[in-house]
Amino acid sequence: MTDDIAFPRFAERYSSGFFLAGQMRGRETAISGAESIIPSFAGHWRVTMTFFLKNEDARLEWEGFLAQMEGGIGTTLVPVRLPYRPKGSDGGTAPVSTQPAFATFEHWSFVNETRAAVTLRQAADLRSTDLELTLSDSLGLRPGHGLTVGDRFYRVQRSWDDGSKVRIQPPLREAAAAGAIIETDNPVCRMRFASEGEGETEFGLYAKFSRATVTFREAF
Repeated sequence: MTDDIAFPRFAERYSSGFFLAGQMRGRETAISGAESIIPSFAGHWRVTMTFFLKNEDARLEWEGFLAQMEGGIGTTLVPVRLPYRPKGSDGGTAPVSTQPAFATFEHWSFVNETRAAVTLRQAADLRSTDLELTLSDSLGLRPGHGLTVGDRFYRVQRSWDDGSKVRIQPPLREAAAAGAIIETDNPVCRMRFASEGEGETEFGLYAKFSRATVTFREAF
């Protein structure tokens, strides 16, 4: 697998909304009129985003991004915007993982260590839906919160034990080891373009900015 392509930094994201597509294969209606839903195990994340490119840096970065994505071939870690995130033990936003082997701001003579507010307490198998968590600096997760394990995005369906045990949607895409970092502050999802031609810009000759709309789908 090739390396993921850097997501654009200068493009101003105007709107986005993640949703799970393909959760059911269809509906069937019996002679009695009773309706049955046929579930599918092929659910995947999709999102449509609109960006404003307001200057030369943003426009060139965007064009370079399109070139690197090569239609639907390349993959990128798409940031997931969430209105509410899990809180830290002090009631504020849970701290993100810090960069290892880097001096702290408070004491430049000491080397920083990897620090995560939430980690996986027990190893989880492929397609697991229930996760047991270690809360180092977090008040726990609640239904509706989002999280990333590895480079995959999940949404919390239910929680128990003060948010230290959760049920997620969709099932785990790959097995995860005990101690794996659960990213709750800046979740991402590895995705690719839903079709070729995504992201072409609308640009008027005398316009002060251009606009691009792109649909991503989860990459497997």
